[in-house]
Amino acid sequence: MVVAALSLIGSGSSLTSTCGAADLPPLRSERTPLFSADVAMSLDPQGRQTFTVSVSVAYSELQWIKVPSGYAGGAEITVVFEQRKNKRQIGDVWERRLVAARFESTNSGALSLVEKRSFDVPPGRYELRVLVRDLNSSETSSAHEDYEVPDYSRVQVGFAELELGMEDGSGAFTALPTRRFGLNVRRLTARATLFDRRPGSWPRTYPFRYRVVDDLGTELFSGRRDVALGRSAEPVLVRPDSSDLFVGSYVFEIELAEGRSRWRVERSFEVEESGPPRGRDFERILEPLAYIADVQEVERLRALPVEKQAVGWDEFWRRRDPTPETARNETMLEFLRRVRYAERHFQSFGPGWRSDMGRIYIKFGAPDQVESRPATSHTPLLEIWTYNRPRRQFVFADHDGFGRFVLASPSLE
Repeated sequence: MVVAALSLIGSGSSLTSTCGAADLPPLRSERTPLFSADVAMSLDPQGRQTFTVSVSVAYSELQWIKVPSGYAGGAEITVVFEQRKNKRQIGDVWERRLVAARFESTNSGALSLVEKRSFDVPPGRYELRVLVRDLNSSETSSAHEDYEVPDYSRVQVGFAELELGMEDGSGAFTALPTRRFGLNVRRLTARATLFDRRPGSWPRTYPFRYRVVDDLGTELFSGRRDVALGRSAEPVLVRPDSSDLFVGSYVFEIELAEGRSRWRVERSFEVEESGPPRGRDFERILEPLAYIADVQEVERLRALPVEKQAVGWDEFWRRRDPTPETARNETMLEFLRRVRYAERHFQSFGPGWRSDMGRIYIKFGAPDQVESRPATSHTPLLEIWTYNRPRRQFVFADHDGFGRFVLASPSLE
């Protein structure tokens, strides 16, 4: 169960009753049509608890049919909050139909159907269910999570909402419900909504501080924006002075400080495609890179001065680019995808890519077959990975029962 609490941060007796929208992880389906649902709990301008659900389905996940004007697709979306105590349900069901002029658009992973709805959700415990049904194939996928909504009816000040997305050259903001960025992370922008019910006149000026931290808590970027608001709950855009981030997991934080009081809100996000790594990121990525590269290549990269690391990185992958005539280097992106997958899914005394499973996954990709054998009085829990082309088999053993599998036969590698 996710406790959808709003952050209360401050010091001293002058601390005002505060809140900030909780950083709830996106819901993701596990079958076609794959979708993500970004869930934000906040307070609306009247002080009521509100859940905003943004559902995103890539065009490539939908089935399309030929029509006179192009290709037609669409989805039926269901969002339901069910209160377990009294079986009360809050939600909606609606359809979204699309027409793509060109067939190439229907296969694009860069284009998505995005739908956003807000729901007034009183305090209590709920199960949130999100369902997406393809209108052409009738295939349905779902995701669910439990939430506990506290009562913030007496809250005076706080961040009512924080969305992550991109700002274009005209200043227009586009939300990204998946919170998964690629090269567009250079336009990373947060849209924050401050809720202030304290008495007094408007407009008011607030000193917003922001920072971006990595998955180790290291601060990468920070800055300050003095923002004048004409009313409570008026959205404001906060764009970092720099957001050149490498592949990884990050958190965007915004804080308001007034005297000894602090109000803060944050959102996690991921970068799945980026430019060359720099500094500490460059040093860190060389370790898993050694799984697929010659020792001499890695040592040459490690010896490069900082100002030449980006050029060295690009040259390394240019030699492995299967489609040099295109902007995308599929081999590099697959390597980075494997590193990210290993970091999330395999346990080790450190990053998941340092584990034996992580190393094999990065070198050879996902196995064609996985077999689990339970532990016995004489043997530990085993997991066997089989690759068909060419034929390879790796046996991993969990000796301590904590999911840290080690390769039982290193010589096979």
